[in-house]
Amino acid sequence: MIKGVFFDLFGTLMIYTDMQEAWENWLQTLYDCFEDCGLKMSQKSFASKCNGFLAKEEPEFKKFNLTIYEKRLYSLGLDLKLQLEIEDIREMANKTIKAWQKFVPLDPDAISILEVLEKNKIIALITNFDHPPYVYSLLSELKLTKFFNSITISSEVGVKKPDPTIFSFALKEAKLKVNEVCYIGDSNEDIEAARSAKIYPILIQRKINTRNEIVDDYNVEEPPLNPDRSVVIDKNVKKIKNLKELINIVN
Repeated sequence: MIKGVFFDLFGTLMIYTDMQEAWENWLQTLYDCFEDCGLKMSQKSFASKCNGFLAKEEPEFKKFNLTIYEKRLYSLGLDLKLQLEIEDIREMANKTIKAWQKFVPLDPDAISILEVLEKNKIIALITNFDHPPYVYSLLSELKLTKFFNSITISSEVGVKKPDPTIFSFALKEAKLKVNEVCYIGDSNEDIEAARSAKIYPILIQRKINTRNEIVDDYNVEEPPLNPDRSVVIDKNVKKIKNLKELINIVN
C-alpha cells in the first residue's frame, strides 16, 4: 500500500515548455545584470563565457555562505575581472532564475491533485537544484509549501539524484519505508534514483520530448539533447501522461 507520494519539481509539478527560449531569456537577463555591475563586453563574447554554465565544476568558495548557483555567478564575475558585491549576486541569482522560470509554469492540475492526495497520503518533494532559496520562494508564491511533509533540495543536503540516498531525508521525516512510497519524476535520473532506493518509480511523460523541451543548460551553439530528459525506453516503468492519472495508481 502506498502511504507516501514523493514528487520531483521541475518537469513534473512544473512543466517544461520551450527551454531554448528559456535559456536565451536567462542569458539576456544575466548580461543585463553584469552590465549594471560594470561589464564592458559584447553579448556575443559574454555568451561564449556562459557556455555550459551549469555543467562546469562547482566553484570552491567557502566564504560568503553562497549557494552553488551564486558561487557560479561569483566565479563568472571573477573570470570577467569583476568583483561582484554579495548583494548584487543575490539579486542576480533571483532575476536570472525568474527569467528562466517564465518558461516553466506550474502544471494546471498540480494544486487540485495535491489537494486530493493530502487527504490520505504523505507528500514530499525531492529536487535537484543549485539555489534552494529560490525553490522555497517559488513554492510559497505558488501556495504549494503547505502540501509537503518534507522538502529535500540536492544542494542543501549535499546529495544529488541519481544518488538514491537523497530519498533518505524525506523517508526519515515521513517515517515511511521504501516499499510504502512512490516517486514521480520526468527523467531517467529520477527513475534510476527511485529504483536504486527500492522506491516505486512513476515517469510522467506528457508528450514525446522535443529538443526544445530537454535543454538543461545554456549553450552557445544548438545544445545537445540531454539523455536524462529523453524518453525512458523501459516497458516495466509505469508511465503517466498527466498528473490526474496518479489518483488511480496510488489509491
